[in-house]
Amino acid sequence: MMNRLVNQRLWLVIILFFVLVSCQEDPPLPDNLASFESAQLGFAATEDNLTVNINFSRAVSESGILTVNFVPNEVIYGIDFTTVPAAINTSIQVPVASGATQVSFTVTKNPDVLLDGDESILFSITDASAGLIIGPSSELELSFAEILSAQAIMNINGGGATYPNKVFIDLTANRQTAVTRTQWDLGFFTGSDFRAILNSSNGMMARALDKTNLNEVTAADTVGFGSQLSLSAVFAAALVTPAPTWITEAKNWIDDPSGDLTKTAIASISATDSENKVYIINRGSGVGSPAPDLGWKKIRILRNGAGYKIQYADISATTFDEIQIIKDAAFNFVYFSFQNGTVAVEPEKERWDIAWTGFTNLTALGPPGSPLIPYYFQDVVLQNRNGVETAELLIANAGSYENFGEEDLAGITFSTNQLGIGSNWRSGGGPGTAPAVRTDRFYLVKDADGNIYKLRFTALTQDGERGRPQIEFALLQQGV
Repeated sequence: MMNRLVNQRLWLVIILFFVLVSCQEDPPLPDNLASFESAQLGFAATEDNLTVNINFSRAVSESGILTVNFVPNEVIYGIDFTTVPAAINTSIQVPVASGATQVSFTVTKNPDVLLDGDESILFSITDASAGLIIGPSSELELSFAEILSAQAIMNINGGGATYPNKVFIDLTANRQTAVTRTQWDLGFFTGSDFRAILNSSNGMMARALDKTNLNEVTAADTVGFGSQLSLSAVFAAALVTPAPTWITEAKNWIDDPSGDLTKTAIASISATDSENKVYIINRGSGVGSPAPDLGWKKIRILRNGAGYKIQYADISATTFDEIQIIKDAAFNFVYFSFQNGTVAVEPEKERWDIAWTGFTNLTALGPPGSPLIPYYFQDVVLQNRNGVETAELLIANAGSYENFGEEDLAGITFSTNQLGIGSNWRSGGGPGTAPAVRTDRFYLVKDADGNIYKLRFTALTQDGERGRPQIEFALLQQGV
């Protein structure tokens, strides 16, 4: 009887403990800070409009308003420049939607007004609602001329743990451009060759059929593809012993991670139409947890004079859509979406240096000699193939980041591989290992104009959330 009472009391204590724990309030979240992406921006010579972004530490839970005041220097609102939203006196009311992680406003300069280039506007975040707090980066100087950024700290707006954005970074302009990674499907090379790339940020894959007529392709031509043509299917198959024989082909269904355009999943587009085959495309996964499947398409790409022509349809369709793609030499690629046709994605090729993104890479899961298989990798930094070069420096050999100067550049070997930085800047992330910034190294970035920056990663997360890294960079040598 005594033991029974003791047991009953013990269970009562345990139950009360869990009730008390469950009733405790969640620990308060850190302040949600509203901050400008950078402290200084400048209009490029070809720009009449410039978007100014204000980032939040995390998504807001309610709608509200951010108030941005400005002080113009040698320019007049309504004559030399305007804004969207429009200003009242010297104040801009920027609406904040529930769930937003960023807001922006646009500054337009009057192209008919002659400016000397020393004009500027100082913007300040002066009031915030929607649960936001004004962050430390609350001021921005906008110059009416291009700037050459000497040094900066930049919080990269990857969008959070589901890495929804691909972020293009221009060090010289101290500017980043965040693009939703599901905004496009295919990129068409604008150089002399005729090449199409897949959206690696979504884990896309492509596989050629031995057919050249899109209308002749049916679901029967894709039997077995569902268990092969996806990153998850390949990964699962690689864990089987023995692995299926087809797995050695899987690396050919993605674009080579090095960015080598002679090793794309879709072959070079031939001038002879009959040589251009139909491809089955798995569009990969979208943004979310769980990530939604983006679906499948059948496509055929042809040359169209100096440009391209793409035919596309759902797998079972008996007709197809067709669109012409015109090359634009100002960009590395012209981008195409199955939903929206041609779309704007990356900045002009002279206007960015590196990009942060999720990425389809290759790895060998087994012992040496195991086949390389495609898999998805987060927090990868790619470099612009348009003349940008990088070098990795270990502190043990090069000395500290702080003390490394222009005089130390002699003898440095730079790389043009788009994975020159890649994922080397961080460690961990696999089973049982937390990802972290590697503090034993930093990088050099030489842009297309010959400006050389030193750069290091100072954070992998913000408030513990992936997809929001931070970099620090400083100009070492100005290009000629």
